[in-house]
Amino acid sequence: YTETSATVKNKAAAGVAAGPTIYLKGVTINPSANTCHVKIYDGSSNGGILIYEQKCLDGEMYQEYIAAVGIKAQNGLFVELVAGTTSVAVIWQ
Repeated sequence: YTETSATVKNKAAAGVAAGPTIYLKGVTINPSANTCHVKIYDGSSNGGILIYEQKCLDGEMYQEYIAAVGIKAQNGLFVELVAGTTSVAVIWQ
């Protein structure tokens, strides 16, 4: 995702959030500044439940894999690039 925010969408229905129940399994963050900030919500907007947040302070790419089944999101995923982020890759199932 390279927009300021985006809803994770399934391949068949480009305008519909993936889900309803999916699991966040990993995140790769590409910063555009020395500090960056990313939030991921359970829901279709940043008004959903915050399930993941990462702040990078060194300007380096950050990658994290979430063990076991991942983080459950019952209403799809919404990715918000809060500041200083070029893109985010999300692994979900």
